[in-house]
Amino acid sequence: MVVEEEIRDFYDIAIVIPTLDEEAGIAPTINSIKEALGTKFSFKIVVVDGLSTDKTVEIARSMGAKVIRQRRKGYGDALQAGFYFVDTKMKTTVTVMIDADGTYEPKDIAKMADIIISGDADFVIGNRFANMHKDAMTGTNRIGNRLLSNVARRLLKIQVSDSQCGLRAFRSDLANIFYNSSLDMPFATEMLTATSMYHIRIKEIPTSYYKRVGDTKLNPVQDGGRILGTIIRLMRDTRPLSFFGSIGMIMIAVGAFLGAEVLLEYLSTGTVRKIPTTILSVLLVITGVQTISLGLISDMIKNKNYDRHIFFSE
Repeated sequence: MVVEEEIRDFYDIAIVIPTLDEEAGIAPTINSIKEALGTKFSFKIVVVDGLSTDKTVEIARSMGAKVIRQRRKGYGDALQAGFYFVDTKMKTTVTVMIDADGTYEPKDIAKMADIIISGDADFVIGNRFANMHKDAMTGTNRIGNRLLSNVARRLLKIQVSDSQCGLRAFRSDLANIFYNSSLDMPFATEMLTATSMYHIRIKEIPTSYYKRVGDTKLNPVQDGGRILGTIIRLMRDTRPLSFFGSIGMIMIAVGAFLGAEVLLEYLSTGTVRKIPTTILSVLLVITGVQTISLGLISDMIKNKNYDRHIFFSE
């Protein structure tokens, strides 16, 4: 992560914008943010650039944004670099993340900031499906995003309708719980998992979503696969009893089913002829019990490390 000269001014809101060759969208995005927040809030725009080869950086600087450069690559790394800069070099109440492609409505930033400043929530996320404009997202992407959100809601118990929304706001003093996460798109899911682990009050609000300006950098299949894999890994790490317990119960159920067939044969004939089935049944039941035991031990370790509230000074 790169941090440049120190900034000690206080701002109500810090807006972090990750960019990579977004010269078509960065100016309209910054202008819209300025119009939306107006004189109601004091704010600073921090653009985290992933070594753009176009005029993104020049445009952002000319419009008064603070620009820092990534040392690594990826959407998640850009946001973490921006959060770290805000956390260590600025004094702010609210930190916001938004994309530079014109897909989000900057007016929603004010709504999110009001919720956090008023103390109604600590983390606010948008729901793009509540007001998604025509052609803003392909049919495939809509299905994929809803699927990922449903899986995250069921497996990780993240109670939001749109887990992949890129417009979010949180109390600036929460930034440190989002460090050391994924460098790429799965970071969005890991942020929500962190809020759940640390009992952060989260609220979802309806937000607008428009067709992006410029070419997309996303690969729906590749990024979707990474996010799904991250959800499974996070379930293993944050809800180990459910993860290992489910696998163990399936093994025991299959083993019991196979064992029942062997038992019925023995009761009717007095012999056991299906030796391989008998061995498989016993192995499945034993392995299932061991897997559940692993889940219990992992759950105890997890609770010791994470099942706590974070307290902050006033």
